[in-house]
Amino acid sequence: MTLETITKLAQAGFAGNPTIVLGSGASMPHGLPSMGDLATYLQETLKPNDQAEAESWTLVQQSLSDGDHLEAALEGKNIPPTLLKAIVNHTWECMNEKDYELFRLMASGGEIFPLGRLFSALFNSTNTTVNVVTTNYDRVAEFSCNSARLLFQTGFTPGYLQKWEANGGVNFQRNGKSARVVKIWKVHGSLDWFETADGGTIGLPVFSLPPGNILPLIVTPGLNKYEKTHQDPFRSTISGADSALGNAAAFLCIGFGFRDQHIQPKIVERCRERNVPIVVLARTLTGEAKSFLRDKAGSNYLGIEEAVGGSTAYTSDCPDGEFVDVEGLWSTDGFINLVT
Repeated sequence: MTLETITKLAQAGFAGNPTIVLGSGASMPHGLPSMGDLATYLQETLKPNDQAEAESWTLVQQSLSDGDHLEAALEGKNIPPTLLKAIVNHTWECMNEKDYELFRLMASGGEIFPLGRLFSALFNSTNTTVNVVTTNYDRVAEFSCNSARLLFQTGFTPGYLQKWEANGGVNFQRNGKSARVVKIWKVHGSLDWFETADGGTIGLPVFSLPPGNILPLIVTPGLNKYEKTHQDPFRSTISGADSALGNAAAFLCIGFGFRDQHIQPKIVERCRERNVPIVVLARTLTGEAKSFLRDKAGSNYLGIEEAVGGSTAYTSDCPDGEFVDVEGLWSTDGFINLVT
């Protein structure tokens, strides 16, 4: 496979103003924890408070010891509400610790955000909106917009006490015209989303858990994923994400493992109906990602992962992958260099 072939497929995806899908692999280069890191953190820090919690948590730990990933280990378990709350809070603490470190680096100018460069490149055209669908709780996408001086929407009004807007947030204008904006659809919630004691939803741009009965609004792997999604802000966010995915002219998936049932079916449907270009980038493609590319992505796909001394590229002509003597093609920066 030639670099020219890879470049043409990458450019086809880029030219379509792709809907961008971010998984945990998009945040890990910035020091954010993987699902494996989160699993380790939970095992090291979470301490059950009673026998019911202990028995339930033992089953989860046994699944992890047997080799299950975190979501599989948590699925199908009878988790007491008090233990679920502890898992949510510990998950928030784990992610927030690294998110805050990244915020401090950004504020001091000590971090480079390739996603910001990507967003800017997509706006170097007639595009007025870039849609980002993500399962991540962290604020890497938001920090990336800030680094590139781009406006973004997550569904909340600006401010310190942010109100949820079910219609997708406020509209920004510059010089009397609609501003270009990155719409970030966070289908599993965000570190700055919270539920109040009366069941309301607020956004708080904080880096420590607020006092009182304010709980993080994040959907933890395998547990309350489907329980909470019929309520706002998740209901409206998933609806917006579905629209972005269902109308996409192309897809760019970065660090996404194709294990999430909120996102993957829409991508499969779009690829099957319209055979839209899709690019999947990851340091290591999951088995699910490779299976998707081979069996469900149509014929206009490109998958790239890291290989020793270069990269491995997957296309419809080379579904089992082929080594390319160019390093870093799987990274966001590597992709940008192919298309700009």
